[in-house]
Amino acid sequence: MREREERYADLVKIARLVSWCIDRNLIVRESLEHIQERLGKRARCYFLENGELAITCWTGEHRDDLAGSKRCLRESIVWEVFKRGVAVNLTERSSTEGYQHTLGEKVKIKAIMPLRYLNGLTQQEKKFGVVVVDSGKEQIPISREDFEYLQVVGDLIGEAVGKAELVDQLISSYERRDEMVKDVTHYFRNRLTAIGGFVRRIGRLSQGGSLKHYAEIVSHEVEDLEKEVSRLEEMWETGADRKAVARWKARLRTRETEWHQ
Repeated sequence: MREREERYADLVKIARLVSWCIDRNLIVRESLEHIQERLGKRARCYFLENGELAITCWTGEHRDDLAGSKRCLRESIVWEVFKRGVAVNLTERSSTEGYQHTLGEKVKIKAIMPLRYLNGLTQQEKKFGVVVVDSGKEQIPISREDFEYLQVVGDLIGEAVGKAELVDQLISSYERRDEMVKDVTHYFRNRLTAIGGFVRRIGRLSQGGSLKHYAEIVSHEVEDLEKEVSRLEEMWETGADRKAVARWKARLRTRETEWHQ
């Protein structure tokens, strides 16, 4: 039981981070570091930029020079997974036959998780990147259990980035006193609800114990954020000073600073 709790403890940490963080780069960097620490494998993240997938963050040793936003080849299986939107766990070298490799190492054994979220305003799925995890030249397959873990991390990153973009829209909309501000808060609340669902899923995976207790703590933090959204809705209804929104944004930034300490 204790061993199982320790295996899922990092998921609680990631869930806690994404429940309040509005910096997508921090979210991805911390998530990749947890992946490397837990699985002992290297990881890299591609973000969609100007119609191209570019490596923006990575952990672990890579022979290739990943600095300078290395572009993903459109003929690679990574790009194919991004388009399809379905995670894959490649455990056989023959799985990548017919595809080109972006990195010179040509690692064929890896897991690829697409990153996406549902746009609350348009109700359309937005694909924005992929996470790739492998063991480098050792080419050790990823287990079914670890692949499930990676999919949960990918889903959490997707929801967090979607929430972060909604926060930006939320603040911009208030500053402009836009008509859509109520819709933005509604969908922001939905993202928090989705993250709460992932926390409960983690609790089930842990099968009780102290990890379940930590998951409940994260759940309470999500509830606190929902209360913050309710306060914002009240401010819009009463025409409260815009400085209140600035203070709310500052509180989120303060949490990011505390996370680094």
